[in-house]
Amino acid sequence: MPIDYVEVLDPDSELIADFHDNVLVEAFPDKYVREDIPILRKNVIVRNWTDGNEICRYHLFTACKDGGVIGGVSFYFFSFGSYAMGMGSYIGVKKEHRKGGIGRKLIDIRDQTLFADAREFDCYLKELVIQVNDPSLMKIEEIKNDSMDPWKREMFWRRRGYRKIAFNFVQPAIKPEYPPIEYLSLHIYPYVYELKDMKRISRDELRDIIYCFVKCTGTVGPMDTDPSYLRMKSELSEQEYFAVI
Repeated sequence: MPIDYVEVLDPDSELIADFHDNVLVEAFPDKYVREDIPILRKNVIVRNWTDGNEICRYHLFTACKDGGVIGGVSFYFFSFGSYAMGMGSYIGVKKEHRKGGIGRKLIDIRDQTLFADAREFDCYLKELVIQVNDPSLMKIEEIKNDSMDPWKREMFWRRRGYRKIAFNFVQPAIKPEYPPIEYLSLHIYPYVYELKDMKRISRDELRDIIYCFVKCTGTVGPMDTDPSYLRMKSELSEQEYFAVI
Protein backbone atom coordinates (compact mmCIF):
# COMPACT_ATOMS: atom_id res chain seq x y z
CA MET A 1 0.00 0.00 0.00
CA PRO A 2 1.26 3.52 -0.80
CA ILE A 3 2.09 5.94 1.99
CA ASP A 4 0.08 9.15 2.18
CA TYR A 5 1.69 12.28 3.62
CA VAL A 6 -0.99 14.54 5.07
CA GLU A 7 -0.74 17.97 6.66
CA VAL A 8 -3.06 18.11 9.67
CA LEU A 9 -5.12 21.32 9.64
CA ASP A 10 -8.18 20.16 11.59
CA PRO A 11 -7.61 20.20 15.37
CA ASP A 12 -10.32 17.55 15.77
CA SER A 13 -8.66 15.17 13.33
CA GLU A 14 -8.07 11.64 14.59
CA LEU A 15 -4.63 11.85 13.01
CA ILE A 16 -3.42 13.94 15.95
CA ALA A 17 -4.19 11.27 18.54
CA ASP A 18 -2.86 8.57 16.21
CA PHE A 19 0.39 10.52 15.76
CA HIS A 20 0.77 10.86 19.51
CA ASP A 21 -0.18 7.29 20.47
CA ASN A 22 1.46 5.42 17.58
CA VAL A 23 4.58 7.52 16.96
CA LEU A 24 5.45 10.02 19.71
CA VAL A 25 5.01 7.67 22.68
CA GLU A 26 7.40 5.18 21.08
CA ALA A 27 9.92 7.71 19.75
CA PHE A 28 9.92 9.96 22.84
CA PRO A 29 9.40 7.75 25.90
CA ASP A 30 10.21 10.59 28.34
CA LYS A 31 6.81 12.21 28.95
CA TYR A 32 8.46 15.46 29.99
CA VAL A 33 9.83 15.86 26.45
CA ARG A 34 6.65 14.76 24.68
CA GLU A 35 3.70 17.04 23.95
CA ASP A 36 0.38 15.42 24.80
CA ILE A 37 -2.73 15.33 22.62
CA PRO A 38 -4.32 18.54 24.00
CA ILE A 39 -1.10 20.48 23.34
CA LEU A 40 -0.85 19.09 19.80
CA ARG A 41 -4.46 20.06 19.15
CA LYS A 42 -3.85 23.55 20.55
CA ASN A 43 -0.84 23.97 18.23
CA VAL A 44 -3.03 23.14 15.23
CA ILE A 45 -5.77 25.50 16.43
CA VAL A 46 -3.39 28.44 16.87
CA ARG A 47 -1.18 27.50 13.90
CA ASN A 48 -0.39 31.11 12.88
CA TRP A 49 0.30 34.14 14.99
CA THR A 50 2.03 37.50 14.61
CA ASP A 51 3.59 39.86 17.12
CA GLY A 52 4.95 43.07 15.62
CA ASN A 53 7.29 41.99 12.84
CA GLU A 54 7.41 38.40 14.14
CA ILE A 55 5.49 35.67 12.33
CA CYS A 56 5.17 32.11 13.58
CA ARG A 57 3.54 29.19 11.78
CA TYR A 58 3.14 25.63 13.06
CA HIS A 59 3.04 22.56 10.82
CA LEU A 60 2.19 18.93 11.52
CA PHE A 61 2.49 16.29 8.78
CA THR A 62 1.64 12.61 9.22
CA ALA A 63 2.70 9.57 7.21
CA CYS A 64 -0.26 7.20 6.87
CA LYS A 65 -0.53 3.61 5.68
CA ASP A 66 -3.55 1.30 5.75
CA GLY A 67 -5.53 3.94 7.63
CA GLY A 68 -3.02 4.32 10.45
CA VAL A 69 -0.30 6.85 11.27
CA ILE A 70 3.17 5.33 11.03
CA GLY A 71 5.24 8.50 11.15
CA GLY A 72 5.13 12.25 11.35
CA VAL A 73 6.96 15.53 11.69
CA SER A 74 6.07 18.78 13.41
CA PHE A 75 7.94 22.07 13.23
CA TYR A 76 7.71 25.86 13.31
CA PHE A 77 8.49 28.58 10.80
CA PHE A 78 9.57 31.74 12.63
CA SER A 79 10.23 35.04 10.86
CA PHE A 80 11.80 38.15 12.35
CA GLY A 81 10.81 40.17 9.29
CA SER A 82 13.68 40.09 6.81
CA TYR A 83 14.92 36.61 7.73
CA ALA A 84 13.46 33.41 9.14
CA MET A 85 14.45 30.12 10.73
CA GLY A 86 12.86 26.72 11.11
CA MET A 87 12.54 25.04 14.47
CA GLY A 88 12.10 21.30 14.60
CA SER A 89 9.63 20.00 17.15
CA TYR A 90 9.23 16.23 16.58
CA ILE A 91 10.02 13.70 13.90
CA GLY A 92 9.48 9.98 14.22
CA VAL A 93 8.68 6.75 12.40
CA LYS A 94 7.37 3.57 13.98
CA LYS A 95 10.19 1.07 14.44
CA GLU A 96 8.76 -1.56 12.08
CA HIS A 97 8.58 1.02 9.28
CA ARG A 98 12.05 2.53 9.64
CA LYS A 99 14.78 2.33 6.98
CA GLY A 100 12.19 2.53 4.22
CA GLY A 101 12.65 6.17 3.25
CA ILE A 102 9.78 7.56 5.32
CA GLY A 103 12.02 9.62 7.58
CA ARG A 104 13.88 11.03 4.58
CA LYS A 105 10.57 11.99 2.97
CA LEU A 106 9.42 13.73 6.17
CA ILE A 107 12.69 15.67 6.32
CA ASP A 108 12.19 16.73 2.68
CA ILE A 109 8.61 17.82 3.40
CA ARG A 110 9.86 19.91 6.32
CA ASP A 111 12.49 21.63 4.18
CA GLN A 112 10.09 22.26 1.29
CA THR A 113 7.39 23.65 3.57
CA LEU A 114 9.78 26.04 5.33
CA PHE A 115 11.00 27.39 1.99
CA ALA A 116 7.39 27.81 0.83
CA ASP A 117 6.63 29.81 3.99
CA ALA A 118 9.70 31.98 3.41
CA ARG A 119 8.56 32.74 -0.14
CA GLU A 120 5.04 33.54 1.07
CA PHE A 121 6.31 36.03 3.65
CA ASP A 122 9.10 37.38 1.41
CA CYS A 123 12.02 36.65 3.70
CA TYR A 124 15.12 34.51 3.39
CA LEU A 125 15.40 31.27 5.33
CA LYS A 126 18.71 31.07 7.19
CA GLU A 127 18.67 27.81 9.10
CA LEU A 128 16.81 24.99 10.76
CA VAL A 129 17.46 24.20 14.43
CA ILE A 130 16.50 20.94 16.10
CA GLN A 131 16.89 19.51 19.60
CA VAL A 132 18.71 16.18 19.87
CA ASN A 133 19.25 13.90 22.86
CA ASP A 134 22.88 14.41 23.88
CA PRO A 135 24.44 11.23 25.32
CA SER A 136 27.16 13.30 27.01
CA LEU A 137 24.44 15.01 29.07
CA MET A 138 22.16 12.02 29.67
CA LYS A 139 22.05 9.87 32.76
CA ILE A 140 22.59 6.11 32.34
CA GLU A 141 18.89 5.44 32.93
CA GLU A 142 17.91 8.04 30.33
CA ILE A 143 20.20 6.39 27.77
CA LYS A 144 18.72 2.96 28.56
CA ASN A 145 15.18 4.27 28.16
CA ASP A 146 15.87 6.12 24.90
CA SER A 147 14.08 4.80 21.82
CA MET A 148 17.39 4.42 19.96
CA ASP A 149 21.11 4.63 20.68
CA PRO A 150 21.65 8.39 21.25
CA TRP A 151 25.17 8.21 19.74
CA LYS A 152 23.71 6.73 16.55
CA ARG A 153 21.03 9.44 16.51
CA GLU A 154 23.70 12.15 16.74
CA MET A 155 25.59 10.55 13.85
CA PHE A 156 22.36 10.28 11.82
CA TRP A 157 21.90 14.04 11.94
CA ARG A 158 25.61 14.84 11.54
CA ARG A 159 25.77 12.79 8.32
CA ARG A 160 22.93 14.95 7.01
CA GLY A 161 24.81 18.20 7.61
CA TYR A 162 23.55 19.14 11.07
CA ARG A 163 26.12 20.57 13.52
CA LYS A 164 25.93 20.78 17.30
CA ILE A 165 26.11 24.13 19.08
CA ALA A 166 28.45 23.89 22.08
CA PHE A 167 26.04 25.37 24.58
CA ASN A 168 24.19 23.89 27.57
CA PHE A 169 20.66 24.45 26.30
CA VAL A 170 17.70 23.96 28.62
CA GLN A 171 14.42 23.04 26.92
CA PRO A 172 11.52 25.05 28.32
CA ALA A 173 9.02 23.06 30.34
CA ILE A 174 6.18 21.83 28.14
CA LYS A 175 3.72 22.25 31.03
CA PRO A 176 3.97 24.45 34.13
CA GLU A 177 4.09 21.36 36.35
CA TYR A 178 6.83 19.70 34.26
CA PRO A 179 10.57 20.21 34.79
CA PRO A 180 12.77 21.72 32.08
CA ILE A 181 14.91 19.23 30.14
CA GLU A 182 18.70 19.47 30.41
CA TYR A 183 19.93 16.59 28.21
CA LEU A 184 19.15 18.09 24.81
CA SER A 185 21.60 19.88 22.54
CA LEU A 186 20.78 22.30 19.75
CA HIS A 187 21.82 21.20 16.25
CA ILE A 188 21.79 23.63 13.36
CA TYR A 189 21.39 23.01 9.63
CA PRO A 190 22.35 25.98 7.43
CA TYR A 191 20.12 26.79 4.48
CA VAL A 192 22.29 29.66 3.20
CA TYR A 193 25.74 29.30 1.65
CA GLU A 194 27.53 31.70 4.01
CA LEU A 195 26.69 29.44 6.97
CA LYS A 196 27.78 26.14 5.40
CA ASP A 197 31.24 26.15 7.01
CA MET A 198 30.35 28.03 10.18
CA LYS A 199 32.69 27.38 13.10
CA ARG A 200 30.91 29.48 15.68
CA ILE A 201 27.67 31.29 16.37
CA SER A 202 27.34 34.68 18.02
CA ARG A 203 25.56 35.33 21.28
CA ASP A 204 22.90 37.39 19.48
CA GLU A 205 22.21 34.61 16.95
CA LEU A 206 21.99 31.99 19.69
CA ARG A 207 19.75 34.27 21.75
CA ASP A 208 17.36 34.51 18.78
CA ILE A 209 17.23 30.70 18.55
CA ILE A 210 16.52 30.27 22.27
CA TYR A 211 13.94 33.05 22.12
CA CYS A 212 12.10 31.21 19.37
CA PHE A 213 12.03 27.91 21.24
CA VAL A 214 10.89 29.54 24.47
CA LYS A 215 8.22 31.66 22.80
CA CYS A 216 6.80 28.83 20.69
CA THR A 217 7.01 25.85 23.02
CA GLY A 218 7.73 26.91 26.58
CA THR A 219 5.98 28.20 29.64
CA VAL A 220 8.19 31.20 30.22
CA GLY A 221 6.92 32.30 33.65
CA PRO A 222 7.87 29.31 35.85
CA MET A 223 11.31 29.14 34.22
CA ASP A 224 12.40 32.58 35.41
CA THR A 225 13.38 31.22 38.82
CA ASP A 226 14.46 27.73 37.76
CA PRO A 227 18.17 27.16 38.61
CA SER A 228 18.94 25.33 35.34
CA TYR A 229 17.32 28.07 33.28
CA LEU A 230 19.26 30.73 35.20
CA ARG A 231 22.50 28.83 34.50
CA MET A 232 21.68 28.87 30.80
CA LYS A 233 21.04 32.62 30.87
CA SER A 234 24.29 33.18 32.77
CA GLU A 235 26.33 31.15 30.25
CA LEU A 236 24.72 33.04 27.39
CA SER A 237 25.65 36.40 28.91
CA GLU A 238 29.25 35.41 29.66
CA GLN A 239 30.34 34.32 26.17
CA GLU A 240 30.34 36.32 22.96
CA TYR A 241 30.64 33.29 20.64
CA PHE A 242 29.82 29.59 20.87
CA ALA A 243 31.51 26.83 18.90
CA VAL A 244 29.63 24.88 16.23
CA ILE A 245 31.10 21.37 16.15
